[in-house]
Amino acid sequence: MQDRIADELDRADLTTQIQRAIKSAIAHYEKQRFWFNESRNISFATVDGTEFYGSSADSDIPNLLYIDNLRVAITTTDKYDLERKPYQYLDSISDSITADEGQPTCYAYYAKQIRLYPIPDASYSIYGSGVMLLSELSATGDTNAWMTDGEELIRSRAKWDIFTHVVKDLESAGVMKSVEKDELKALIEASTSRNATGRVCPTEF
Repeated sequence: MQDRIADELDRADLTTQIQRAIKSAIAHYEKQRFWFNESRNISFATVDGTEFYGSSADSDIPNLLYIDNLRVAITTTDKYDLERKPYQYLDSISDSITADEGQPTCYAYYAKQIRLYPIPDASYSIYGSGVMLLSELSATGDTNAWMTDGEELIRSRAKWDIFTHVVKDLESAGVMKSVEKDELKALIEASTSRNATGRVCPTEF
């Protein structure tokens, strides 16, 4: 992507600025849901007496932006969804580890950790899905879905950044802003079509 942007700008002297613009473009969009930053790979086992689970339980937990669902497996056939609760609520009802142990029924997400309540009294399997921060790009050869599935959006945003803040070419910046909007619309439509059922869900009145 760096080479392509340099070629399209016809500038070989903006390597550092292009790298910064790419990272800035990713930061601008990484909190938005697209089909390629959704994950259902969250998985960890609880520990008797442990209520907080972070990177040591699953390296993806600190990278969660939105949790769509957490499910606990008591046995291979006995599974149920955990109810999300405010962290302050769990603080108010959790008195002691011994008294509050049991099969988890709810959770909170705080400080990049998942907190379970009741505090697990045994080893249970937890499975989850949600929107994730993708792996950070540092080296020139690094890649992630922003460099493939979201490439056109990030590239157009990065060029807008360069035209606006580095080259000071506001006319070209305006053109790239229009391209960026088109690419964003296309990605949103692609994400929507992948999740659509093709049917209208009935509503109770």
